[in-house]
Parts: sequence; structure tokens; C-alpha cells
Amino acid sequence: MEEENLVPVEKAKSCFGRLGWALCAYAMVIVVLQLVAVAIGGVLFAMGVNVLENAWFLWAASFIPQYLVGVPLFLLMLHKMPVVEQSQTKLGGGKFWALLLMCFPVMFIGNLVGTFLSGLLSGGTAQNGVEAMVSGGNPLILFTVVILAPLVEELVFRKQLLDRCAQYGEKTAMVFSALTFALFHMNLFQFFYAFGMGLIFAYVYLRTRRLRYPVLMHMIINFMGSVVPLWVVSNLDLDALSNLNPQNLDQEMLAAILPGLLIYLAYVVVQLVLVIAGLVIGIVMRKSLTLRPTPEELPREGRVKTVYANVGFILFVVVCVVVFSFNL
Repeated sequence: MEEENLVPVEKAKSCFGRLGWALCAYAMVIVVLQLVAVAIGGVLFAMGVNVLENAWFLWAASFIPQYLVGVPLFLLMLHKMPVVEQSQTKLGGGKFWALLLMCFPVMFIGNLVGTFLSGLLSGGTAQNGVEAMVSGGNPLILFTVVILAPLVEELVFRKQLLDRCAQYGEKTAMVFSALTFALFHMNLFQFFYAFGMGLIFAYVYLRTRRLRYPVLMHMIINFMGSVVPLWVVSNLDLDALSNLNPQNLDQEMLAAILPGLLIYLAYVVVQLVLVIAGLVIGIVMRKSLTLRPTPEELPREGRVKTVYANVGFILFVVVCVVVFSFNL
């Protein structure tokens, strides 16, 4: 019996070891190229050209290393790894929207935890760099966040990873996919909700083997978290609100601030409804969201060591944690 279990364990060690090295290379090349971009920005600043506050330069420094260098390198390193083919199935509309709604409480609670811990560990000085970048309203950044990022991230952290490691246990693969996805965001603000949503996206992909479903969910979540808040804020008369004095409130001032306030209140109510609906659906559906046994399921004993105790994955974690600390 022990000899039979040894074969899948050794195969799994090899599989997760190679995935770990690919993730490590993916993260390291992005960090190094982004540091090079910052150094170039510093040189230009010393020459009197301030590009470090330019949205287009920040976009190029943030995303070109990832999409034009990191992703091709990652795919190249996984090219010869065996893929376990599975038949594709459809996800009914009702289940799609139910699983999507479950993302909202995960995002809400995860965001609260990440923001609280970031503030606590930094003494209140940490800033959410992604939120700051998106708040500028640059069309290319919004396109990247809403369209490009979901496509690339689901390709990498769902399809490429799960197609290669799901045979060692669906729960094992889901946690591995979600954890690497959360670490890859490289900041504490996003870590917790990225992990939670990564679990949901991984479950959806494993049940369907169709990338379109987690990609679409990811796009909707990013749209709701970036474009919609920007539009809501754009309808607020911030100058009028900052100078608001209830004792001198007249009809003209009320007309200026009321439409934006109503939109903002409607947005808050909708968000609360989505969060509560997601919680209720999650509680109701919890027993139906089952995981299936796999032929090469890893034994419980030693599973964590088999999956995570390899040099590549450990270095990947180190790189991400170092960047976490700098972001704090």
C-alpha cells in the first residue's frame, strides 16, 4: 500500500516543484524589471523630467514587465509539463450568478481585513497603490484592470496551474491556485479577498474546465470595484460637500449636492444587498458545492510538505513577502 502511494507523491513533488520554479521566475522577472523602470524614472527625475507621477509611465512600468515578459516566460517554463485533459461542461446561468454573488461578501470582508492589517502593521501609513492608480481614471489602466488582467490572471492561476495539478486532489489544487494568486498581488490590501475569490474561481474552473466562466466573473468583480466607484465619485460635488454648512444650506446648494449623494447612497445600498445576498446564497449552497475525488489524490499525511516544501515555491513566497513589506 505504501509503495502504491509513493508513485503519486513523487510525481506530485516533481509537479509542484516545477510549478514553484515557474512562479518564482514569473515573480522575480516582474519585480526586477519594475525596479529597473523605477531607476530609469529616478534618473529622468534628476534630469528634470518627472515621469514617476505620470499615469502612462506607471502603467508601462507596472504591466509591461508582467504581460510582455513575465507571462511568456511562465508559459515557456510550463510548456513541456504534462496536462491532464478533462471534458468541458456548462455552468448554468443560475449557478453562475449564484457563485458570482458569493464573491461580494468575500471581497467585502477580505478588503476590510486587508485594510485593517495594512494600517496596523504600517502604523497607518500604508497606501493601496492599486487603488491610487485606478483612481486616476486613466482609460488604459481601467482597460487593463477590467479586461486584460482577468484574462491573463485566469489563464495563469487557473488554467495553467489547475490543468497540471488538479489530479492530486481538487482541494489541494484549489488552495494552491488561490494562495499563489493572492501572493502574486504582492500587497496586504488585496491578499485576503484575492485568496477567497481565487478559491471560487478555481472551483468554477474545475467544475467546468471552461476558462470563460472565471474570466467573466473576474471581469465583473474588477468592473464593480474600479469603474463603478469612479463613476459614483465623479457624480459627487466634492467642493460643495467640503464647504457644506447645514446652517447655511439653501436650495441652490442642495440642488448641487443632492443628485450625487443619492447616487452614492444607492451605490452603498446595492453593495450591501450584494454582500448579504452572497452570504445567504453561500450558506444555502454550501452542501452542494462538493469536491470530487481524483485518481492520484495525495494522502492527507505529508500533503502540505509535498506541495509547498520545494525551493521554487519557497523563493516565490520570499519574493512576494519582501514586496509586501515594501508596500507597507
